[in-house]
Amino acid sequence: MKPRLTLKTRFTLVAAGAVAAVALAITAVAFVAIRTDLQNQVRQELAARAESVAHYAHQYHGHIPDHWVPPHSSGFNVLTYTQVITSAGAVWAPPADAEVLPPGPANMAVAAGRAGAFYSTPEVSGTRVMVLTAPLAPGLAMQVAEPLTATDQEVTSVGATLATLSAIGVAVATLLGWAVARAGLAPVTRLASVAEEVSLTGDPGRRVEAGRGDELGRLATTFNAMLSALQRSLDAQRRLVSDASHELRTPLASLWVNVDVLAENPELPAADRKEILARVTDQVAELSRLVASVTDLARGEPPKAGRSPVRLNEVAADAVDAARRDWPKTQFSVYLDGGVIAGSADRLRVAVKNLLDNAAKFGPPEGPVEVRLTGGELIVRDHGPGIANEDLPFVFDRFYRALSSRSAPGSGLGLAVVHEIVLGHGGTIAAEPAPRGGTVMRLTLPVQITAAGLSGSS
Repeated sequence: MKPRLTLKTRFTLVAAGAVAAVALAITAVAFVAIRTDLQNQVRQELAARAESVAHYAHQYHGHIPDHWVPPHSSGFNVLTYTQVITSAGAVWAPPADAEVLPPGPANMAVAAGRAGAFYSTPEVSGTRVMVLTAPLAPGLAMQVAEPLTATDQEVTSVGATLATLSAIGVAVATLLGWAVARAGLAPVTRLASVAEEVSLTGDPGRRVEAGRGDELGRLATTFNAMLSALQRSLDAQRRLVSDASHELRTPLASLWVNVDVLAENPELPAADRKEILARVTDQVAELSRLVASVTDLARGEPPKAGRSPVRLNEVAADAVDAARRDWPKTQFSVYLDGGVIAGSADRLRVAVKNLLDNAAKFGPPEGPVEVRLTGGELIVRDHGPGIANEDLPFVFDRFYRALSSRSAPGSGLGLAVVHEIVLGHGGTIAAEPAPRGGTVMRLTLPVQITAAGLSGSS
């Protein structure tokens, strides 16, 4: 498997590459500029020498004697060399240098007046020289030459210096890039370390330091928030498992005892057997309700993608019909004028049914239980003993049961299920004491279409 570069290494390489590219560009531009400047200096020297030769030749008024050699002309390869050429290709130069710089067609064209002055850089006897060929008189041209040895050496020295400085700059930039990457990515390293520790230990209690105001600080804050949410989820899960196991222990133990009695006493009188079987049936039903409530709590909020328009009238009517079957002696007084919300009809039906069961269970055996639905507000009122003020803040907690109701059947999960479902739909649920005794449960949901709008569209 091909090894992967770390983010720090990639950041360092990118920084070094960028600096190297910039340094190379600057070095190239500087090298060309310096070389051009040095060559321009040589051109200026040649032009000044040519002007001096033309000044001397002016005294002949265009009739320069044959084989005239410009004065102060040094030997070739020593300072500035000057010679005269004819349009026929003859060279007027000191005898020792007559064959050093032979003219070409371009040079003879200047002597013949067919071309203007120009510079060239031929190599003569292994030495690179710069030559200025310029008109001198009719049929004549002068050639002024200067060796480029010193200039080339200086250009080479400057190039080596620039290359060395560029290499040092790239090395320094690499070190600085590594240092900056190390400092800048330190929060990411700490975050990765915490993530690995949480993954290995399963404990989301660790946190990342988030004291920065930049994107890395926001990332650390978001990561800490995610860990907090995971911590709350795990705590809720452990609490749910612990509470559920505690609540299941008692009915299971009682069920075990009753089944054991039936198994060990096959000759038990029919009346006693019927009574024990009735208790077993009640305990199984209680266990089923408890398991169903725990399942509802474990589901949590329904996904947004699974939500659809829900007519609250239909949901409440179905729940009332089910409550009337389960509580045949209880009178339910119903008024339904609800709207439409986005959510899960099945889960909302469970919430309403739990409120009705709670009101029927703790109210008088024959009721009444008053159910009123207006828009997105559902009110369920019973006429029981009510809830003590000190118990009101806790009635929606899981497995919480007030002291006055602990003798009644139930697990203490029904209202907790209602609370979870209502919160999952963006609503609220509250318990209030009724004016003349009993309890009022007030459930409020965000309505998309009101009852008036619903009737107008149907």
